Amino acid sequence: MRNFTIQGVTIPDDAAYKDVVVIGNGPSGIALSYLLAGNWPYYNGAIHPDEMLTARLSGAPPGRSIVKQDLRFLSQGLEGRSNNPVSLLMDTLNHPCADLGLELPSLLEWHHHPECQVDHIVLGKGPPGGSWQAMDGNILTISLGSWMELPGVDFRAWEAAGNTGMSSGPTSSRDSRASVSSLARYYYDYVHNQGLAKFFRNSCVVTSVLPLDTSHSQNKETIDPETGVQHCEPRALWRVEGFDLSDGIPFCYICRRVVLATGQSDLPNRLGVSGELNNPTWVLHDLRSLEAALDRLVEEEEGDREGVPTEPRCDPVLIVGAGLSAADAVIAARFRSLPILHVFRKKAGALGKQLPENMYPEYHKVHQMMGDGGATYPCYTALAEHRVLEISSDHKVCVVGPDNVASVHRVSVVAILIGSRPDLNFLPPGLGLGRKPSEPIDCRSNPIDVDPYTHGVVRAPPGMYTLGPLAGDNFVRFLQGGAVAISSHVNKELQHQTVL
Repeated sequence: MRNFTIQGVTIPDDAAYKDVVVIGNGPSGIALSYLLAGNWPYYNGAIHPDEMLTARLSGAPPGRSIVKQDLRFLSQGLEGRSNNPVSLLMDTLNHPCADLGLELPSLLEWHHHPECQVDHIVLGKGPPGGSWQAMDGNILTISLGSWMELPGVDFRAWEAAGNTGMSSGPTSSRDSRASVSSLARYYYDYVHNQGLAKFFRNSCVVTSVLPLDTSHSQNKETIDPETGVQHCEPRALWRVEGFDLSDGIPFCYICRRVVLATGQSDLPNRLGVSGELNNPTWVLHDLRSLEAALDRLVEEEEGDREGVPTEPRCDPVLIVGAGLSAADAVIAARFRSLPILHVFRKKAGALGKQLPENMYPEYHKVHQMMGDGGATYPCYTALAEHRVLEISSDHKVCVVGPDNVASVHRVSVVAILIGSRPDLNFLPPGLGLGRKPSEPIDCRSNPIDVDPYTHGVVRAPPGMYTLGPLAGDNFVRFLQGGAVAISSHVNKELQHQTVL
């Protein structure tokens, strides 16, 4: 194979060239691909309860897409559960006054413009849907089903058409939650039904993302004709390398722009205690593996009982964590009538108004158990303000409480569910992309620092963008904002290059 070099970097002669490479094929990557494929949002002219927003929207020339408008102007003054203004704008138009409990129709309609299609590729480790394809399908989402949908396809209408793959059962209403299995199927179908499959390269791993020219001085300064804002036209190229999981064959893409859309669930957080990684068959860090382990325990219990109902004789399942994933683990173990030992570092707190009891009764029940200590719930013991010190190979776990007194417990399975973090190991080290540059990226406490109106990464060479959880938008309902911001900026740059 004959290779050549750009800026002193070797490029294989079979490298593919794209305008945009998107890393991550979950909802963030799917939403962005939908816009890059030439599907643009338009204001439908209906009145929004926010009179000032209605006035700003109505002032645009008739027939102009939001992608072509001044996003800074449209999103000014909006408030909500995202720190990204364009995300708030799109959520406000998609779900008017949703946080006030109102159920108002969307003010958006989507039109397809084949001539506006941007040459792009979306790379993902598994099938379209990202981490949703790897989650326990029986769990219900935290957000309402209607808040989990992607542009142009109503989730409830899709579900009512019998697309869930379930043989029976009622479909979700507007004010109900959806199952993870239904959403995983919805995201997969969305890619194929919207004609996006040709833009997706699934079942592959990205190993390296490198700029071929990091010199900002070679950028050409231009003035945005609509906003008067001066910006730099990127001249840097990016090299994206990886391999296909099926055959191990490597690939290489050269692009002007690379988008990080990998989400937040790639790598489970660890306790960092002795023995945690030495016993992978029974020390687990995800719900799906835990469910399988619990099923094996149940089978062993039933075999020992020989059909005679008795109290469970297996050692308890140790669950570490106080979040919703840990609560799901408690629910899963209780459903199977297995004994539980629940360890968490602080006292059990209230769930708050964001998770009302009438919609999330299962989580409120678990928090009630955590606060009670387990005294009134058989087979459940809560160890509040405790932490794990050591896990030994003979299924014994040492924990210590607030009085610094250690105790040893024999357990059958350990589930450590203390959150997760994104896997950005394909990036060069030391970039300092977060809002706190010296700290690791964390989707909640230290997301990637982005330009609020383009979602370009602030401390990166030109042409790098991010959206979704990496940009601090941890709910699917806010993803469209990042996709619109990126698409708008890319479109303006491509249009400017055409004029030049």
